[in-house]
Amino acid sequence: MSIDKNINQGSVALVSWVIIVIINFFQLLYVKFTAPDKYSFDELVYLPLTSIAIGILLIFLFLLPIFKMVRRLKLAYQIPLFIVHGLLYSVIYIVFVFFQIALWSETLNLAAFSDTIRTFFVTDFHNIAKNYVFLLAIYIAVEYINKRAETLLRQKELESQIKEVKLQALESKLHPHFLFNALNGITALVNEDPKKAEKALIELSDLLRFALERNLHQAIPLEEELNLLEKYLSIEKMRYEDQLEIDVQIEKSVDLQNSEIPPLILQPILENAIIHGFKGIEHPLGIAVKVKKDSIEISNNGSALAENLNFNTGLRIVEQRLRFHLGENASLALEQKGERVICRISGLNL
Repeated sequence: MSIDKNINQGSVALVSWVIIVIINFFQLLYVKFTAPDKYSFDELVYLPLTSIAIGILLIFLFLLPIFKMVRRLKLAYQIPLFIVHGLLYSVIYIVFVFFQIALWSETLNLAAFSDTIRTFFVTDFHNIAKNYVFLLAIYIAVEYINKRAETLLRQKELESQIKEVKLQALESKLHPHFLFNALNGITALVNEDPKKAEKALIELSDLLRFALERNLHQAIPLEEELNLLEKYLSIEKMRYEDQLEIDVQIEKSVDLQNSEIPPLILQPILENAIIHGFKGIEHPLGIAVKVKKDSIEISNNGSALAENLNFNTGLRIVEQRLRFHLGENASLALEQKGERVICRISGLNL
């Protein structure tokens, strides 16, 4: 896999080589003014122009192609091959440069060509070798940056895929869990009150249609989530009648239309409150839903929490989905406060 924003090694090497030649030009200029007889003004022009031309040719015809071939080999082979490659590069560069200068310059002729090259090998070979090492380091650095960028991209894609799979797994648990409990509630109404059971089935079909047709990976407006919650509560209200009391309070500062929340995130909390709240009590179960700017609080006056509290399947799914959708700042807490059991979603921005 590759990415579109890879840094081009050739372009970076080209720019780097031009910078090297410019630095060398100013060095020659400095030498010219400190030792006027060492270089002629013609050589101040020939040397930089020749260096740029030959350097560019060697980069694209010799350096980069062989670099890419060597980098495919084992590391044990790369070091000696790069040493040989660097020596060849230095020799070819020096021969080409001085051959061009011998053709252009009036002070250098072909008869003195071999002597000039021999002298340059002795005095300046190490500078050409340094240029090779510099270009090689640039190639390796660019290669590392590109591979690092690709690795990070793969990692993000993998994390996204893992997150998607986990979320799908959570939803696969949520749907049967919700459906099973809702149908149980409606079944209890069939013989007692067929009309109520029919109405409850209509409300349930609306909820199931939402769950099947909508993408549960995408957040929905808080207003829509509360409407879904109302449909669920109407089903339970038909079942328990006066034994179930619901009070929903929404702070005025809450933006119902523009605030977003994971879909069907409140229903399992209400379901848990009803199932566990009715255990062992004789009085009506009162559930209060308070929607605040930074939290949603669902409390009930039912059965007290057990001492060794563990989230059941429904609440575990809610907690994990909250983190998937809203990040680590979002949290789910369950506590006993006086005679009321409170489940609180914190870290919201409504």
